Amino acid sequence: MQKFTFFGVWLLALLGIRPANAQHWLGIASSNYAGTNALYQQPAQAADSRYRLFINLAGFDTYVHTNYMRYAAPYSLVSLLTNTVPARYRNARGQLVFPYNYLPETLNGRDKRLFMGGEVRGPGLLINMKGGRMGLGLTSRVRVGMSARKIDEPTARFMRNGVPLEANLPGTIYENQSGDVNANAYGELAATFGYVLQEDEEQFWKVGITAKRVVGMYNTHLIIDDASHQLVRDRRVFNMLALNIRSAEATYGYTTEGAFTGARPTPGWLLGRQSAGGGWGLDLGVVYEYRPEARRYRYTDRGERRYDGTKNKYQYRVSVALTDIGAIRYRNPAYVTQHDVNITNKRLTRTMFLGVSGMDDYLATIDRTLELPADKRQTSFWSALPAALNVNVDYKVQENVYVSATWYQGVMPVKSVGFYTPAVLAVTPRYETRWAEVALPVSLQGNYTNLTFGLAARLGPVYMGTDHLPGVLGIGRPRGANFYAGAFIPLFRPGPKNPNQCYEPGERKWKLFRR
Repeated sequence: MQKFTFFGVWLLALLGIRPANAQHWLGIASSNYAGTNALYQQPAQAADSRYRLFINLAGFDTYVHTNYMRYAAPYSLVSLLTNTVPARYRNARGQLVFPYNYLPETLNGRDKRLFMGGEVRGPGLLINMKGGRMGLGLTSRVRVGMSARKIDEPTARFMRNGVPLEANLPGTIYENQSGDVNANAYGELAATFGYVLQEDEEQFWKVGITAKRVVGMYNTHLIIDDASHQLVRDRRVFNMLALNIRSAEATYGYTTEGAFTGARPTPGWLLGRQSAGGGWGLDLGVVYEYRPEARRYRYTDRGERRYDGTKNKYQYRVSVALTDIGAIRYRNPAYVTQHDVNITNKRLTRTMFLGVSGMDDYLATIDRTLELPADKRQTSFWSALPAALNVNVDYKVQENVYVSATWYQGVMPVKSVGFYTPAVLAVTPRYETRWAEVALPVSLQGNYTNLTFGLAARLGPVYMGTDHLPGVLGIGRPRGANFYAGAFIPLFRPGPKNPNQCYEPGERKWKLFRR
């Protein structure tokens, strides 16, 4: 699939909503004390949890990655986001000064991409039943996301600078171009069930399933099948560019602002047709644990053989899951529009968006410029959830010390409507106890193109972390950043009433089980 310059002008509209897409919480997700936060990557973790009851209060995440620009401001992103930038970087009125050279370009002739993301994890709980053999999780969250791929370098510069990029214009004619841009937001209510299939000394298996009700809050997409275009000078504005679309075949759809502002947690909105659209999703997962010393944790209570639920028992754990299988059908005619685009000889300029107010105005400007026929407007389309394969191997190095390897790979088909989650490969050493934990993820992010490291910590009922510490602290010239944090209420599973019931085979005397 070749890169497509038409994305540049379209992104000027999309960036008006400042969307984002959830990242992977690498420092928390593999933990045996992650609670409901583990269920988003592996539903089988609902069973045999270290918690009798885990109540999630709130959590959030934000993420951005691009291969086009780097962050080179003389202060960190934390200072920027918290508005604590020192006075010497502000003007006389106290306004922040942010020149172009704070975001230097990467100019290598390759196509550019942008992933932005975020989510809010609302109230949720995880309940262990039958001594840990079963687990039930209830979760809620709102996800927003944007992905843009195959943006050629001249258009990326056009978007950023708005000045001529070549000495001689009109520029090169790009033929047979294709690609996609997607921006999405939706709410999610989910129920997870985990069950232990086998708990037989060394061999342990558990499975899990999550069913989700997903409700569409926003969607904008552009799927290019074939296009031809070139950059030319804007005749009406000195020293500016225009995009001459010689021909284009595409699918272009959106929901209006009312779909987002009208979101309400009511039965009619969640299950009826008051929202822009709704659908269902599914997660499936399986976990295997190798437990060579399982007998250390075995005891008998009222004639029944049990294992101490307060302890991790595996030497290594292998987890495989398919997540976010499903789609949202947008079909409320009050909010939904889609067009099959087949146009020739249209011209788009960067200045056409000056003075527009709100997202609906952006979209109306594009509709008018492309002369899309109102009588061929469609009021229904499907948007896929960001389906992914999640694989994790967790190895116990010694008591409380673990190393996990994680692989996330999106499996959503090319040219799908729906946001795209970039692939990640990571190794995360961590030290975990019941009340405290620290993790140091090292990862290849952004579809294996950006090597970075992070830091995460849990202390009592709160946690925070980042999978991209250089981006947060402004170390070097990072190409991305993310941050997550949250709070919960933990009620741990009880151990044996008599600690001497747990013993090590081969010992002459029973050992007091270490707490």
